Amino acid sequence: MPIDTAMRRIRPTLRKGFLGLIYSFALLVWAALVADTAGLARQATAPPVFPTATPAAPTATPRPLPPRIVAAPPAPVLQDIVSTAEERVAGFHPKTGRYIAAWLPDSFASINRQSFEANADILDEVSPFWYTTDSRGNLLHGPEARDTSLIELAHSKNVLVIPTIHNIVTGADPVPALISDPARRSRHIRNIVDEVLAYNYDGIDIDYELLDSSLREEYSAFITELAQALHEQGKLLTIAVHAKTSDYGGLGGFQDWVVLGRAADRLRIMTYDYHWRGGGPGPVAPIYWVSAVAEYAKSVVDPAKVVIGVPFYGYNWPAGGGDAVAQTWDMINELIQSNGLEVNLVERDANGLVQENRITYVASRGRRTVYFATSRSLEAKLELVQQLDLAGIAIWRLGGEDPENWQVIRARLVEDPFESQRMVNQVLPEH
Repeated sequence: MPIDTAMRRIRPTLRKGFLGLIYSFALLVWAALVADTAGLARQATAPPVFPTATPAAPTATPRPLPPRIVAAPPAPVLQDIVSTAEERVAGFHPKTGRYIAAWLPDSFASINRQSFEANADILDEVSPFWYTTDSRGNLLHGPEARDTSLIELAHSKNVLVIPTIHNIVTGADPVPALISDPARRSRHIRNIVDEVLAYNYDGIDIDYELLDSSLREEYSAFITELAQALHEQGKLLTIAVHAKTSDYGGLGGFQDWVVLGRAADRLRIMTYDYHWRGGGPGPVAPIYWVSAVAEYAKSVVDPAKVVIGVPFYGYNWPAGGGDAVAQTWDMINELIQSNGLEVNLVERDANGLVQENRITYVASRGRRTVYFATSRSLEAKLELVQQLDLAGIAIWRLGGEDPENWQVIRARLVEDPFESQRMVNQVLPEH
Protein backbone atom coordinates (compact mmCIF):
# COMPACT_ATOMS: atom_id res chain seq x y z
CA MET A 1 0.00 0.00 0.00
CA PRO A 2 1.46 3.45 -0.89
CA ILE A 3 2.59 5.49 2.11
CA ASP A 4 0.39 8.49 1.23
CA THR A 5 -2.69 6.22 1.04
CA ALA A 6 -1.91 4.75 4.45
CA MET A 7 -1.45 8.19 5.95
CA ARG A 8 -4.78 9.36 4.58
CA ARG A 9 -6.46 6.39 6.22
CA ILE A 10 -4.91 6.83 9.66
CA ARG A 11 -5.02 10.67 9.74
CA PRO A 12 -8.70 10.82 10.89
CA THR A 13 -7.90 8.37 13.67
CA LEU A 14 -4.94 10.47 14.82
CA ARG A 15 -7.02 13.67 14.69
CA LYS A 16 -9.79 12.09 16.78
CA GLY A 17 -7.25 10.81 19.27
CA PHE A 18 -5.61 14.24 19.57
CA LEU A 19 -8.95 16.03 20.04
CA GLY A 20 -9.94 13.41 22.59
CA LEU A 21 -6.82 14.19 24.63
CA ILE A 22 -7.55 17.93 24.48
CA TYR A 23 -11.16 17.47 25.60
CA SER A 24 -10.07 15.14 28.39
CA PHE A 25 -7.55 17.70 29.65
CA ALA A 26 -10.16 20.48 29.39
CA LEU A 27 -12.50 18.33 31.47
CA LEU A 28 -9.83 18.00 34.14
CA VAL A 29 -9.33 21.80 34.04
CA TRP A 30 -13.07 22.31 34.42
CA ALA A 31 -13.16 19.94 37.39
CA ALA A 32 -10.29 21.81 39.06
CA LEU A 33 -12.06 25.14 38.57
CA VAL A 34 -15.31 23.77 39.95
CA ALA A 35 -13.41 22.57 43.02
CA ASP A 36 -11.84 26.03 43.43
CA THR A 37 -15.21 27.72 43.04
CA ALA A 38 -16.77 25.42 45.61
CA GLY A 39 -13.97 26.28 48.02
CA LEU A 40 -14.54 29.97 47.52
CA ALA A 41 -18.27 29.47 48.01
CA ARG A 42 -17.66 27.79 51.36
CA GLN A 43 -15.37 30.63 52.39
CA ALA A 44 -17.97 33.20 51.39
CA THR A 45 -20.96 31.62 53.13
CA ALA A 46 -20.54 34.14 55.94
CA PRO A 47 -18.86 37.52 55.47
CA PRO A 48 -15.49 37.72 57.17
CA VAL A 49 -15.10 40.09 60.09
CA PHE A 50 -12.30 42.59 59.77
CA PRO A 51 -11.22 44.84 62.66
CA THR A 52 -12.47 48.36 62.06
CA ALA A 53 -9.60 50.77 62.48
CA THR A 54 -10.08 54.46 63.10
CA PRO A 55 -9.49 56.14 59.71
CA ALA A 56 -6.54 58.47 59.54
CA ALA A 57 -7.37 62.13 59.12
CA PRO A 58 -6.52 63.45 55.63
CA THR A 59 -3.33 65.47 55.56
CA ALA A 60 -2.84 68.74 53.78
CA THR A 61 0.21 67.41 51.96
CA PRO A 62 -0.51 63.88 50.68
CA ARG A 63 2.24 61.35 50.63
CA PRO A 64 2.67 59.92 47.12
CA LEU A 65 2.97 56.18 46.87
CA PRO A 66 5.25 54.42 44.38
CA PRO A 67 3.55 53.64 41.08
CA ARG A 68 1.72 50.32 41.05
CA ILE A 69 2.00 49.25 37.44
CA VAL A 70 -0.42 46.46 36.54
CA ALA A 71 0.61 44.88 33.27
CA ALA A 72 -2.08 43.63 30.92
CA PRO A 73 -2.58 39.89 31.52
CA PRO A 74 -1.15 37.56 28.86
CA ALA A 75 -3.38 35.25 26.87
CA PRO A 76 -4.35 32.34 29.11
CA VAL A 77 -2.56 29.03 28.71
CA LEU A 78 -3.49 25.70 30.21
CA GLN A 79 -0.93 25.73 33.01
CA ASP A 80 -2.05 29.22 34.11
CA ILE A 81 -5.70 28.24 34.25
CA VAL A 82 -5.25 25.41 36.73
CA SER A 83 -4.58 27.56 39.79
CA THR A 84 -5.31 27.12 43.47
CA ALA A 85 -8.04 28.94 45.33
CA GLU A 86 -5.36 30.82 47.28
CA GLU A 87 -3.84 32.17 44.06
CA ARG A 88 -7.26 33.33 42.90
CA VAL A 89 -7.88 35.24 46.12
CA ALA A 90 -4.42 36.78 45.94
CA GLY A 91 -4.71 38.40 42.54
CA PHE A 92 -7.59 37.15 40.42
CA HIS A 93 -10.43 39.36 39.15
CA PRO A 94 -13.31 38.96 39.21
CA LYS A 95 -13.15 37.36 42.63
CA THR A 96 -16.59 35.82 42.20
CA GLY A 97 -18.23 34.93 38.91
CA ARG A 98 -18.72 38.62 37.99
CA TYR A 99 -17.09 41.97 38.65
CA ILE A 100 -18.44 43.75 41.72
CA ALA A 101 -17.63 47.46 41.80
CA ALA A 102 -18.87 50.16 44.17
CA TRP A 103 -18.81 53.93 44.12
CA LEU A 104 -17.89 55.71 47.33
CA PRO A 105 -19.36 59.23 47.27
CA ASP A 106 -18.36 60.14 50.83
CA SER A 107 -15.19 60.07 52.87
CA PHE A 108 -13.81 56.67 53.85
CA ALA A 109 -15.13 56.68 57.38
CA SER A 110 -17.85 55.28 59.63
CA ILE A 111 -20.51 53.20 57.81
CA ASN A 112 -18.70 53.40 54.47
CA ARG A 113 -15.56 51.83 55.83
CA GLN A 114 -17.54 49.24 57.78
CA SER A 115 -19.36 48.16 54.62
CA PHE A 116 -16.09 48.00 52.69
CA GLU A 117 -14.31 45.89 55.30
CA ALA A 118 -17.25 43.50 55.70
CA ASN A 119 -17.39 42.81 51.96
CA ALA A 120 -13.84 43.36 50.69
CA ASP A 121 -13.47 39.64 50.05
CA ILE A 122 -15.90 39.82 47.11
CA LEU A 123 -15.41 43.46 46.03
CA ASP A 124 -13.27 43.90 42.91
CA GLU A 125 -13.22 47.69 42.51
CA VAL A 126 -13.92 50.75 44.61
CA SER A 127 -14.33 54.20 43.05
CA PRO A 128 -14.17 57.07 45.55
CA PHE A 129 -15.66 60.33 44.24
CA TRP A 130 -12.47 62.35 44.60
CA TYR A 131 -11.95 64.52 41.54
CA THR A 132 -13.48 67.16 39.31
CA THR A 133 -11.82 69.25 36.60
CA ASP A 134 -11.67 72.80 35.33
CA SER A 135 -12.02 73.85 31.70
CA ARG A 136 -8.20 73.91 31.27
CA GLY A 137 -7.82 70.24 32.17
CA ASN A 138 -6.50 70.58 35.71
CA LEU A 139 -7.70 68.05 38.29
CA LEU A 140 -9.46 69.52 41.31
CA HIS A 141 -10.05 67.71 44.59
CA GLY A 142 -10.92 68.17 48.23
CA PRO A 143 -9.10 67.00 51.37
CA GLU A 144 -10.68 63.53 51.22
CA ALA A 145 -8.83 62.66 47.99
CA ARG A 146 -5.61 60.64 47.81
CA ASP A 147 -6.53 58.89 51.06
CA THR A 148 -3.59 56.55 51.66
CA SER A 149 -5.52 54.62 54.32
CA LEU A 150 -8.14 53.65 51.71
CA ILE A 151 -5.55 52.87 49.03
CA GLU A 152 -3.39 50.69 51.28
CA LEU A 153 -6.33 48.85 52.86
CA ALA A 154 -7.97 48.23 49.48
CA HIS A 155 -4.78 46.85 47.96
CA SER A 156 -4.19 44.64 50.99
CA LYS A 157 -7.64 43.14 50.36
CA ASN A 158 -7.04 42.79 46.59
CA VAL A 159 -9.53 45.55 45.75
CA LEU A 160 -8.67 47.79 42.81
CA VAL A 161 -8.76 51.54 43.51
CA ILE A 162 -10.24 53.37 40.52
CA PRO A 163 -11.14 56.93 41.60
CA THR A 164 -13.90 58.82 39.82
CA ILE A 165 -13.54 62.16 38.03
CA HIS A 166 -16.97 63.77 37.69
CA ASN A 167 -18.56 66.97 36.44
CA ILE A 168 -21.25 67.29 39.11
CA VAL A 169 -20.29 70.84 40.01
CA THR A 170 -21.94 74.15 40.80
CA GLY A 171 -21.83 76.74 38.04
CA ALA A 172 -20.93 76.16 34.40
CA ASP A 173 -19.87 72.66 33.36
CA PRO A 174 -16.13 72.77 32.46
CA VAL A 175 -16.16 69.59 30.36
CA PRO A 176 -17.57 70.90 27.02
CA ALA A 177 -14.80 73.47 26.63
CA LEU A 178 -12.22 70.98 27.84
CA ILE A 179 -12.94 68.12 25.44
CA SER A 180 -13.60 70.43 22.48
CA ASP A 181 -10.01 71.75 22.51
CA PRO A 182 -7.39 69.11 21.53
CA ALA A 183 -4.64 70.89 23.48
CA ARG A 184 -6.73 71.08 26.68
CA ARG A 185 -7.86 67.51 26.17
CA SER A 186 -4.25 66.32 25.92
CA ARG A 187 -3.29 68.28 29.03
CA HIS A 188 -6.20 66.76 30.92
CA ILE A 189 -5.14 63.26 29.90
CA ARG A 190 -1.53 63.89 30.97
CA ASN A 191 -2.74 65.16 34.34
CA ILE A 192 -4.93 62.10 34.83
CA VAL A 193 -2.17 59.61 33.99
CA ASP A 194 0.30 61.47 36.20
CA GLU A 195 -2.16 61.37 39.10
CA VAL A 196 -2.87 57.66 38.64
CA LEU A 197 0.85 56.84 38.67
CA ALA A 198 1.77 59.17 41.51
CA TYR A 199 -0.87 57.83 43.92
CA ASN A 200 -0.78 54.15 43.08
CA TYR A 201 -4.28 53.92 41.59
CA ASP A 202 -5.24 50.98 39.40
CA GLY A 203 -6.99 53.19 36.88
CA ILE A 204 -9.54 55.98 36.61
CA ASP A 205 -13.32 56.19 36.29
CA ILE A 206 -14.84 58.94 34.13
CA ASP A 207 -18.30 60.20 35.10
CA TYR A 208 -18.98 63.13 32.78
CA GLU A 209 -22.75 63.45 32.63
CA LEU A 210 -25.44 65.45 30.84
CA LEU A 211 -23.34 66.61 27.88
CA ASP A 212 -25.02 67.74 24.68
CA SER A 213 -25.22 65.17 21.88
CA SER A 214 -23.33 67.62 19.65
CA LEU A 215 -20.20 66.70 21.68
CA ARG A 216 -20.38 63.05 20.68
CA GLU A 217 -17.20 63.04 18.54
CA GLU A 218 -15.22 65.09 21.04
CA TYR A 219 -16.23 62.83 23.93
CA SER A 220 -15.36 59.72 21.92
CA ALA A 221 -11.95 61.18 21.06
CA PHE A 222 -11.29 62.01 24.70
CA ILE A 223 -12.17 58.51 25.91
CA THR A 224 -10.20 56.83 23.13
CA GLU A 225 -7.08 58.92 23.80
CA LEU A 226 -7.35 58.50 27.58
CA ALA A 227 -7.77 54.74 27.28
CA GLN A 228 -4.66 54.45 25.13
CA ALA A 229 -2.60 56.57 27.55
CA LEU A 230 -3.73 54.55 30.58
CA HIS A 231 -3.29 51.20 28.87
CA GLU A 232 0.27 52.11 27.94
CA GLN A 233 0.92 52.29 31.69
CA GLY A 234 -0.96 49.07 32.45
CA LYS A 235 -3.85 50.98 34.00
CA LEU A 236 -7.63 50.61 33.62
CA LEU A 237 -10.34 52.93 32.33
CA THR A 238 -13.96 52.56 33.39
CA ILE A 239 -16.77 54.90 32.29
CA ALA A 240 -20.10 55.76 33.89
CA VAL A 241 -22.61 55.98 31.04
CA HIS A 242 -26.24 57.08 30.92
CA ALA A 243 -28.79 54.29 30.58
CA LYS A 244 -30.46 54.12 27.17
CA THR A 245 -32.23 51.69 24.87
CA SER A 246 -31.18 53.27 21.55
CA ASP A 247 -28.12 55.08 20.25
CA TYR A 248 -29.39 58.61 20.86
CA GLY A 249 -31.91 57.66 23.54
CA GLY A 250 -32.32 59.26 26.93
CA LEU A 251 -29.49 61.47 28.17
CA GLY A 252 -26.75 59.42 26.50
CA GLY A 253 -26.76 60.71 22.93
CA PHE A 254 -23.21 62.05 23.39
CA GLN A 255 -21.95 58.58 24.37
CA ASP A 256 -21.28 56.34 21.38
CA TRP A 257 -21.30 52.93 23.04
CA VAL A 258 -19.74 51.19 20.07
CA VAL A 259 -16.66 53.43 20.21
CA LEU A 260 -16.54 53.56 24.01
CA GLY A 261 -16.91 49.79 24.26
CA ARG A 262 -13.84 49.29 22.09
CA ALA A 263 -11.71 51.78 24.03
CA ALA A 264 -12.61 51.36 27.71
CA ASP A 265 -12.19 48.32 29.93
CA ARG A 266 -15.71 48.48 31.36
CA LEU A 267 -18.87 50.51 30.80
CA ARG A 268 -20.77 51.05 34.05
CA ILE A 269 -24.34 51.77 32.98
CA MET A 270 -26.26 54.01 35.41
CA THR A 271 -29.43 51.92 35.41
CA TYR A 272 -31.11 53.92 38.15
CA ASP A 273 -32.94 57.26 38.51
CA TYR A 274 -35.69 56.08 36.14
CA HIS A 275 -37.78 58.24 38.42
CA TRP A 276 -35.47 60.94 39.72
CA ARG A 277 -35.37 63.58 42.38
CA GLY A 278 -36.75 66.28 40.09
CA GLY A 279 -39.73 64.28 38.84
CA GLY A 280 -42.74 62.55 40.32
CA PRO A 281 -42.69 59.51 42.62
CA GLY A 282 -42.05 56.11 41.06
CA PRO A 283 -39.64 53.18 40.97
CA VAL A 284 -35.96 54.10 40.87
CA ALA A 285 -34.82 51.14 38.76
CA PRO A 286 -37.75 48.97 37.60
CA ILE A 287 -36.75 45.58 36.27
CA TYR A 288 -38.47 46.03 32.90
CA TRP A 289 -36.39 49.13 32.16
CA VAL A 290 -33.09 47.70 33.40
CA SER A 291 -33.71 44.64 31.24
CA ALA A 292 -34.34 46.74 28.11
CA VAL A 293 -31.16 48.77 28.71
CA ALA A 294 -29.09 45.63 29.28
CA GLU A 295 -30.42 43.97 26.12
CA TYR A 296 -29.50 47.03 24.06
CA ALA A 297 -26.05 47.24 25.65
CA LYS A 298 -25.29 43.64 24.77
CA SER A 299 -26.26 44.28 21.16
CA VAL A 300 -23.59 46.98 20.67
CA VAL A 301 -20.88 46.29 23.28
CA ASP A 302 -18.87 43.19 24.17
CA PRO A 303 -20.93 41.80 27.10
CA ALA A 304 -17.66 41.09 28.95
CA LYS A 305 -17.38 44.91 29.32
CA VAL A 306 -20.99 45.69 30.28
CA VAL A 307 -21.57 46.45 33.96
CA ILE A 308 -25.08 47.10 35.27
CA GLY A 309 -25.54 49.80 37.90
CA VAL A 310 -27.61 48.81 40.94
CA PRO A 311 -29.06 51.32 43.43
CA PHE A 312 -28.60 50.82 47.16
CA TYR A 313 -30.70 53.92 47.92
CA GLY A 314 -34.16 55.39 47.46
CA TYR A 315 -35.94 58.71 46.92
CA ASN A 316 -38.33 60.49 49.28
CA TRP A 317 -40.76 62.73 47.34
CA PRO A 318 -43.23 65.34 48.52
CA ALA A 319 -46.85 64.84 47.43
CA GLY A 320 -46.58 67.06 44.35
CA GLY A 321 -43.35 65.52 43.09
CA GLY A 322 -39.98 67.18 42.51
CA ASP A 323 -37.36 68.15 45.10
CA ALA A 324 -37.02 64.57 46.31
CA VAL A 325 -34.41 63.67 48.90
CA ALA A 326 -32.05 60.77 48.24
CA GLN A 327 -31.85 58.45 51.25
CA THR A 328 -29.81 55.40 52.14
CA TRP A 329 -31.51 52.21 53.28
CA ASP A 330 -30.41 53.01 56.86
CA MET A 331 -32.28 56.33 56.71
CA ILE A 332 -35.39 54.79 55.17
CA ASN A 333 -35.40 51.89 57.66
CA GLU A 334 -35.13 54.32 60.55
CA LEU A 335 -38.12 56.21 59.14
CA ILE A 336 -40.11 52.97 58.90
CA GLN A 337 -39.24 51.75 62.38
CA SER A 338 -39.71 55.05 64.20
CA ASN A 339 -43.11 55.70 62.58
CA GLY A 340 -44.39 52.14 62.36
CA LEU A 341 -44.92 52.45 58.61
CA GLU A 342 -46.32 49.73 56.39
CA VAL A 343 -44.03 48.68 53.54
CA ASN A 344 -45.71 47.79 50.25
CA LEU A 345 -43.93 45.74 47.60
CA VAL A 346 -44.66 46.98 44.09
CA GLU A 347 -44.31 43.76 42.11
CA ARG A 348 -45.46 45.11 38.75
CA ASP A 349 -46.98 48.15 37.11
CA ALA A 350 -48.51 48.78 33.69
CA ASN A 351 -45.06 48.50 32.05
CA GLY A 352 -43.96 45.21 33.57
CA LEU A 353 -41.91 43.82 36.45
CA VAL A 354 -40.82 46.39 39.07
CA GLN A 355 -40.04 44.77 42.46
CA GLU A 356 -39.41 47.86 44.58
CA ASN A 357 -40.74 48.87 47.99
CA ARG A 358 -42.97 51.88 48.55
CA ILE A 359 -43.96 53.66 51.72
CA THR A 360 -46.21 56.67 52.25
CA TYR A 361 -46.58 58.80 55.36
CA VAL A 362 -47.58 62.24 56.54
CA ALA A 363 -44.83 64.61 57.64
CA SER A 364 -44.98 68.13 59.02
CA ARG A 365 -45.13 69.58 55.51
CA GLY A 366 -47.59 67.11 54.06
CA ARG A 367 -47.78 63.64 52.57
CA ARG A 368 -44.62 61.98 51.24
CA THR A 369 -43.84 58.89 49.13
CA VAL A 370 -40.67 56.83 49.21
CA TYR A 371 -39.51 54.24 46.67
CA PHE A 372 -36.46 52.10 47.33
CA ALA A 373 -34.89 48.96 45.91
CA THR A 374 -35.27 45.62 47.65
CA SER A 375 -33.03 42.58 47.89
CA ARG A 376 -35.58 40.87 45.62
CA SER A 377 -35.07 43.49 42.92
CA LEU A 378 -31.30 43.09 43.30
CA GLU A 379 -31.64 39.34 42.84
CA ALA A 380 -33.68 39.89 39.67
CA LYS A 381 -30.94 42.16 38.29
CA LEU A 382 -28.21 39.67 39.14
CA GLU A 383 -30.21 36.99 37.36
CA LEU A 384 -30.44 39.30 34.34
CA VAL A 385 -26.66 39.83 34.40
CA GLN A 386 -26.16 36.08 34.43
CA GLN A 387 -28.70 35.38 31.69
CA LEU A 388 -27.11 37.94 29.36
CA ASP A 389 -23.57 36.92 30.40
CA LEU A 390 -22.62 40.50 31.34
CA ALA A 391 -19.48 41.52 33.21
CA GLY A 392 -21.04 42.38 36.57
CA ILE A 393 -22.53 45.14 38.70
CA ALA A 394 -21.58 48.62 39.92
CA ILE A 395 -23.17 49.67 43.21
CA TRP A 396 -24.32 53.20 43.93
CA ARG A 397 -23.54 53.64 46.76
CA LEU A 398 -21.33 51.96 49.34
CA GLY A 399 -22.39 52.53 52.94
CA GLY A 400 -25.73 52.48 54.74
CA GLU A 401 -27.18 49.77 52.49
CA ASP A 402 -29.49 46.89 53.33
CA PRO A 403 -27.30 44.04 54.71
CA GLU A 404 -29.51 41.55 52.84
CA ASN A 405 -28.14 42.93 49.58
CA TRP A 406 -24.74 41.40 50.31
CA GLN A 407 -26.32 38.09 51.25
CA VAL A 408 -28.03 38.04 47.85
CA ILE A 409 -24.77 38.91 46.05
CA ARG A 410 -22.90 36.17 47.85
CA ALA A 411 -25.60 33.59 47.17
CA ARG A 412 -25.90 34.54 43.50
CA LEU A 413 -22.39 35.38 42.35
CA VAL A 414 -19.94 33.39 44.43
CA GLU A 415 -21.05 30.14 42.82
CA ASP A 416 -21.49 31.66 39.36
CA PRO A 417 -19.46 29.56 36.86
CA PHE A 418 -19.18 32.46 34.36
CA GLU A 419 -15.45 33.14 34.57
CA SER A 420 -14.43 29.50 34.91
CA GLN A 421 -16.44 28.51 31.87
CA ARG A 422 -15.09 31.43 29.84
CA MET A 423 -11.50 30.45 30.65
CA VAL A 424 -12.14 26.82 29.68
CA ASN A 425 -13.75 27.93 26.40
CA GLN A 426 -10.55 29.79 25.48
CA VAL A 427 -8.53 26.58 25.40
CA LEU A 428 -11.10 24.29 23.82
CA PRO A 429 -10.75 23.71 20.06
CA GLU A 430 -13.56 24.98 17.91
CA HIS A 431 -16.39 22.50 17.64
